[in-house]
Amino acid sequence: MKPTAVLVNTARGPIVEDAALHEALTEGWIAGAALDDLEEEPAKQRDWRPGNPLFALPNVIVTPHAAYHSEQAVETVRRVAAEEAVRVLTGQGARYPVNEVGKPG
Repeated sequence: MKPTAVLVNTARGPIVEDAALHEALTEGWIAGAALDDLEEEPAKQRDWRPGNPLFALPNVIVTPHAAYHSEQAVETVRRVAAEEAVRVLTGQGARYPVNEVGKPG
């Protein structure tokens, strides 16, 4: 990446290694980073403390794994959830099952 590049990760935290990113930022290999998740998501850590060194860098923006949030996204999630509930309750089976339960025969 160029020294003027900004890394944007809105996918999954483990795609980017926090330590390697920290080094790239502090050494000036890239200009900045915008992260919607971290290598290990803070909310999933039982004893989380805000000690990730990326938080202290002025050229890093970290959002709480909710950058998708918009009025349209909330509307879509509600509509799809309601449609799925109707499908399952009427015996059609879920379109997006998390496991095998609910898949039609």
